[in-house]
Amino acid sequence: MSELVILAAKAAALIVALGLVPVAWRLITGPSSADRAIATDMLGLIGVCLAALTALVAGHAAFLDIALGIALVGFLAAVAFARLLERASVKPATEPAE
Repeated sequence: MSELVILAAKAAALIVALGLVPVAWRLITGPSSADRAIATDMLGLIGVCLAALTALVAGHAAFLDIALGIALVGFLAAVAFARLLERASVKPATEPAE
């Protein structure tokens, strides 16, 4: 593989890794649970990007399997959080007063 491609992948990995700082800050200090859920989703996306870039630099396809697993877990977490919000917003019906 070209040295230029490897250098570009390493630079991209550094830039993506720098994105961890504000996302971690939002995860820790997020004023609402929705902010924390979005930060968790972003952490998963950053993990997928770093795994894919590692696969490119290292030349091992196993890192792509790791990226796929991280993406699947992130998707399932987002669906679970959406269902939690849906259940919290639906209030049980009370019996009508007679």
